Amino acid sequence: MRCHHFESGECRSCTLLDLPRPRQIAEGRDRVEQLLAPFLSPGTAWDGPLVGADSGFRARGKMAVAGTAQEPRLTLPGQAAGVDLCDCPLYPDGVEEVLEGAKALIRRAQVPPYDVARRRGEIKNVLVTASPDGEHVLRLVLRSEQALPRIREHLPRLLEAHPSVVAVSANIHPDHTTAVEGEQEIPLAGAASIAVRTGDVTLFARPQSFLQTHTEVAGKLYRQAAEWVAQWVAERGAGRDAARGETAHEDTPRLWDLYCGLGGFALHAALAAPAARVTGVEVSEQAIEGALEAASAQGIAASFLAADATDWAIEKSAGPEGPPDMVIVNPPRRGLGPRLAGWLEDSGVRDVLYSSCNPTTLASDLAAMPSLRITAGRFVDMFPHTEHAEVIVRLRRIPT
Repeated sequence: MRCHHFESGECRSCTLLDLPRPRQIAEGRDRVEQLLAPFLSPGTAWDGPLVGADSGFRARGKMAVAGTAQEPRLTLPGQAAGVDLCDCPLYPDGVEEVLEGAKALIRRAQVPPYDVARRRGEIKNVLVTASPDGEHVLRLVLRSEQALPRIREHLPRLLEAHPSVVAVSANIHPDHTTAVEGEQEIPLAGAASIAVRTGDVTLFARPQSFLQTHTEVAGKLYRQAAEWVAQWVAERGAGRDAARGETAHEDTPRLWDLYCGLGGFALHAALAAPAARVTGVEVSEQAIEGALEAASAQGIAASFLAADATDWAIEKSAGPEGPPDMVIVNPPRRGLGPRLAGWLEDSGVRDVLYSSCNPTTLASDLAAMPSLRITAGRFVDMFPHTEHAEVIVRLRRIPT
């Protein structure tokens, strides 16, 4: 990928852009595999990395607003305020036009950009979500509701000029912090969600729900998990002893997807294991609404509920059914933490899939779960041209 902003020194967000792509992937994979080497089962070999396009891939754009109401500029958080980056080559086709439309709306509505140093102004950030089908959701992060009447007045012109925009909302973020957005979301126009085809399912993303950055790679990630789930089902069937006299209910495998987000893993797992009872748990109610919408729209037999994943797993496993047969976890960057890692270690669950956006915390969690060891793993290049690494591993409980 070539980027004139990087070559001129205006933007250095893609810190590895001057390295050949194969070297980026090889070095990232080596770092992850060396970090996790102590936790591999004997004889385990890593599979090839999961990679995708190195440009035009970002499903979400997060732009900080600088300049003036008459001449707004959209840049990346932390970059020089004088550089407009609407034409960033990481964005898919159509995003630049939508961002230019947002700048035109700011000019017409005369919404002053927020000045961090002076703590004055109204609009802080412009956020865009893009689907593989070329649809967009536009979100305006504002300090207050003061500018909303002017934005509503001029919004029809933006929607007419950019028919790909299926929804617009205002996010109210009054605090002076580095957080990109606040808690309050005010719908201004369009649908409640955007459909994002990912792997073998369509996810429905609400404005404040988490969506993987690289849709193509996310699809490959979910498909890899589904392949391992299918292998687990086959192994379970082959090893089942009919003499145990299991009832039909007891013979139905149960799979929990903790930190399920929009349901990408759970929905793929349900397709791979249609006889299993798949349950996704996520603290974000918006994400669960999207997961339920996806399951209903596609006729996928997976259930979802909004709850703290750790509290729910500990409480549920203490019930009459006990722990599940398999667990998928996809925690935030902080990892599972001692309570959930401790529960997994003591639960007796034999098979775990762990998708991590922070291999360092994955290593810490694995150290706290010595009974679970990696039997398969893949480096995931979710953020090309950066040192950010993701990884998915299949864990199996070792005999004690």
